[in-house]
Amino acid sequence: MLLYLDYDGVLHPDGTPAIDEFGRLLDNPVLFCWLPVLVEILRPHPHVQIIVSSDWRRLFDDSALMRILGPLGARFAGVVENIASNRACEIAQDAGCRGKTDWLALDDHTSVKAAAQLDRRYIWCPPEAGVTDPHVQAALRARLVQKR
Repeated sequence: MLLYLDYDGVLHPDGTPAIDEFGRLLDNPVLFCWLPVLVEILRPHPHVQIIVSSDWRRLFDDSALMRILGPLGARFAGVVENIASNRACEIAQDAGCRGKTDWLALDDHTSVKAAAQLDRRYIWCPPEAGVTDPHVQAALRARLVQKR
């Protein structure tokens, strides 16, 4: 199973300063402060691989994106290659190109919020709470168990 993962608004609050004027990652303790929550949720699901759907995919190469994922880095399976009118479309197109129907997406993008109303594979994260939001955690846990 694939998990399409955004970073901003999912693994740390949206708007968290992340990159300096030289394109280097800031030493900001708030960055990825919610990553341990996702690590715990995914622990019982070693088959889940991560596709980075975040705009960070345009800023960093695959090895940097893997390192940023810390303990989840070994699950890194690539990035969304498609550019579409919105994030939800990019994710759906990427899954189609990969021939996958067994996927979930965690994202705070407004297009994902709208798509989540029609497709349970999309899980919208409030940008101020990300994966720490109890509703997000419950939805992700439930859907991961359903996909076993």
